[in-house]
Amino acid sequence: MRIGFFGEVMREHRADGLGYGFGGDTLNTALYLHRLSRQTGTDVDVQYFTMLGQDDMSEQLAATLAAEGLALRAGRHPDKTIGQYWIDIDAAGERSFRYQRDDSAARQYFCPAFGTSYGRTTTDLEQALADGSLDVLYLSGISLAILAESDRMRLYSAVAGFVRRGGRLIFDNNFRPLLWANTTASRWQQLLLPLCDLALLTDSDERLIWQKPSAGAAALVDASLQAGVSTVVLKCGPAPCWVGQGASRLQIPAQQVPQVVDSSGAGDAFAAGFLARFLTAPAAMTDAALADAARAGHQLAAAVVQQHGAIISPALMPLLSLKMEGPDAV
Repeated sequence: MRIGFFGEVMREHRADGLGYGFGGDTLNTALYLHRLSRQTGTDVDVQYFTMLGQDDMSEQLAATLAAEGLALRAGRHPDKTIGQYWIDIDAAGERSFRYQRDDSAARQYFCPAFGTSYGRTTTDLEQALADGSLDVLYLSGISLAILAESDRMRLYSAVAGFVRRGGRLIFDNNFRPLLWANTTASRWQQLLLPLCDLALLTDSDERLIWQKPSAGAAALVDASLQAGVSTVVLKCGPAPCWVGQGASRLQIPAQQVPQVVDSSGAGDAFAAGFLARFLTAPAAMTDAALADAARAGHQLAAAVVQQHGAIISPALMPLLSLKMEGPDAV
């Protein structure tokens, strides 16, 4: 199983002030999934597509991912570098971010002028989607929001062709109001959902995107399934997540922790845990298998929120249970 992730990687400044790392929503999920694939011995080949600069910060990032063994498919922009973000947390461990990303290299990934200047007519991602070297593509709302509208259309064209040829699309709504308006986000989500094999949504983001502050979780799941998504997972923070597929609606309790230190990477970690089961399961997953995938997501998210930063040390990765046994099993 070959899965590609596209997005933006940034330097992360931790809330505890102890140095910096690297992060970004799709990178967090990609790296955690890569680690889980190695941990469990599953055959999931993870590739990450982005644009970096040619500066020291970009080199440090590339070296960090190389040490992890994650396949980085990155162009190099001669004049730009990666963005940065600072994490702030409140007394309950809930995170907020401050960004410096307006001129990041990743925003130029599909820039025609840059590609033509350096002899490229297509990007590495477009080539991989066209030539069958990927089975699955993972995008997020941020993956689209950082791009100019013309570049979004270029990406959409490549994705639509990929899906027509049998590729699978996974989409995480991950909405950032500072990057684009909810009207733009909702329009693009309407375009992408019918192409999706799996949608990983966050309840609070869905309510903002669709301007439905009182919408219940069940209604949000139903709306995405009616849009054409095969499987929908609605993440609801510390509350049970919802999984919808066909006529089935499951609620899987989150794993409780003694103290939330930093919630920065919780949703991304959940996505990786879920994908570790979802991508290696038979095409039609049973309710029991879907519930097991959700529990794996909750288990990894619980480990992540007890540490500072979006990406925890490999030494702190939990050993995910292969199957939940006992009365709570579906």
